[in-house]
Amino acid sequence: MLTISEIREFSKAKNMILFDDESFLTVYKGMYKGSEEEMTEEELEELTKEMISYGKKRAMNLLLKKDYSRRALEKKLEEDGYNPGIIENIFSFLDSFHYLDDDRLAENLIRSYRSSKSRAEIRFLLKKRELTDEVIERAIENVYSGENEEEEENTELKAVVNLLKKINMTPEKIAGLDFKEKQKLAAKFYRKGFKAENISKALKMESFD
Repeated sequence: MLTISEIREFSKAKNMILFDDESFLTVYKGMYKGSEEEMTEEELEELTKEMISYGKKRAMNLLLKKDYSRRALEKKLEEDGYNPGIIENIFSFLDSFHYLDDDRLAENLIRSYRSSKSRAEIRFLLKKRELTDEVIERAIENVYSGENEEEEENTELKAVVNLLKKINMTPEKIAGLDFKEKQKLAAKFYRKGFKAENISKALKMESFD
């Protein structure tokens, strides 16, 4: 038998049941109809099974909408009130089907970003996705490992050109800028983490084709 210390409203749809051993279980309102002072082991087991089922569906729905890192998904489930034991069970289920893979996610994001972003920006964006430094650096190494230094420089140069196109800058427009305007434009790209030499090359190009 477990002693209940409090049952409090967690959200419009859920209540949080707190036990005197400092553990908790968040359930949908109406699921628990037992005593407000004690809960049997059988009741806890049944409620936990139900919430694991709901948690698996919640996680799958989130992953259908977009890719999540492990930590980002964990945070979403914590915000939903799932306790550590249930979250661990949900992750075991997801891992059994290979639905979560931080390395794969990081590499896919790098490939999608690299045509328009510097490495510094890519690192920043990956950290925002709750990916660890270890995963980020490993993914960067894997994605860029097949390129020599010249190929890597060309990739960044193309990214600068793509961004210039995005803001409707052409070689003709750039040629018409005065020194201060060119410096201001270059500084914008430098702050994004692009190398000065690649910015300079892009601004001096006669054609973006």
